[in-house]
Amino acid sequence: MILTDGQQHVIQIVDEFCDEYFTESAVRQWCVSRGMPSHVYNAFYESELGQYALPISVGGKDCPYVDRVTLVMAMVRRAGASLPFQSDMTALALLSAMQKVSQDEIVESLYSQSGRVLFSQAFTEPNAGSDTQAVRTQVTADADGVFLDGEKTFVSSGEFAGNTLVLARDPVHGQLDGGMSLWLVPIGSIGVSTRPVNTIGQDMLASAALTFDHVPLDPEWRIQTDGKLNSMLRRQFGFGRVLTCASSVGLALAALDDATVHAAEHTVKGRSLVSLPQIQEKLADMEAKVRSIMALTFDAVRAADGDPNDFNLNSALAKRYVPALATEVASEALQVFGGIGYTDQTRVSRIWQDCRGNQIAWGTDEVMAGIVAKSITRKAGIRRW
Repeated sequence: MILTDGQQHVIQIVDEFCDEYFTESAVRQWCVSRGMPSHVYNAFYESELGQYALPISVGGKDCPYVDRVTLVMAMVRRAGASLPFQSDMTALALLSAMQKVSQDEIVESLYSQSGRVLFSQAFTEPNAGSDTQAVRTQVTADADGVFLDGEKTFVSSGEFAGNTLVLARDPVHGQLDGGMSLWLVPIGSIGVSTRPVNTIGQDMLASAALTFDHVPLDPEWRIQTDGKLNSMLRRQFGFGRVLTCASSVGLALAALDDATVHAAEHTVKGRSLVSLPQIQEKLADMEAKVRSIMALTFDAVRAADGDPNDFNLNSALAKRYVPALATEVASEALQVFGGIGYTDQTRVSRIWQDCRGNQIAWGTDEVMAGIVAKSITRKAGIRRW
């Protein structure tokens, strides 16, 4: 695949950063501790890379979206693990879907606090997943004020981000948006509690469950949507899917890198693994799948600035197949390694676990099939070939 000058530059500076900060032993320790050390995070934001994760208004880079997606791919490939920078990119993407007044207020407040513009996104609920129609978290009002009650789960960076964006049912303020509203709630607020969700992979994303027990809501925390919440959420879910696909491509590339090196260096009865027809077939199939998922992901990226319906279709189509095929690539890589691949002595087992989790994040494979089917059916009714 031919890369733009911007993408090539991103890969170059990612490699320079990872050469200095990323080693397999360090990444493994970060997974155990469920987070990246502050000095590495600070170094990222002090480097040119940090400009890709910041809004333009506070020094962020004015660049095509494809450059940011490439950054996620390249860093995940080097780490062989899902990285918390993905959450930063998702927050940045969500800001782009908001009204400018809300963008400016959030950016000014968060950047002045930490030099970053990071907030977690509390959309998913127990027994409801990411189905916005099944949200039970509720905003209520009485003589004492406005309050938030409910529970969210699988919130990436939910314990560490200082603020979380909460989607809730809201008969008080949500009349223009089908009875729903968004609130940017400080994690330190009265009535907010967090606890870790111990997933079997994606450790550095630090998933958490958040409970809101009659949390007093400041009116300034509400995000102004003016009846456009549904379209904003559709766009944000599209961005979330694309970034999940970018992470999956990075993981698949890492798995293929490791399997190729192992096959070339490992011998069985005096023969290198790569000389065996069975291994050659696996490597060929893995390469084909990697190229396919890169194409699907970049198709979705190119659709981001076009027709919203096309972006919804392309992002759902990518999310339907990219994480699943990446999981297959990681599984084949593990098979090439044999028994040692099923241990923590190599990173391929971690890669497989992270790939598998991406099949669930931002909507399962099955949910994506439904979105794709509805989209292409709608298009067939408009355009008759």
